[in-house]
Amino acid sequence: MEFLILLAVVCGIIALYVITMALNAKVPIPESCKEAYLEAQSCESCASKARGCNISEALEFMKEVKL
Repeated sequence: MEFLILLAVVCGIIALYVITMALNAKVPIPESCKEAYLEAQSCESCASKARGCNISEALEFMKEVKL
């Protein structure tokens, strides 16, 4: 009996996650964030660097960007 309760809880959490992701995909990008979103989608700086992105540099850049 406990196994069925645990299975129901796990299935409920998975279903909630899937529903949330499906609803989130339908929400359009706000106009105020569209430029930053498009810039982030076309970013290739990590791929062009042999060592990858520096996290501290990325955090400083994110602090400078005003959305």
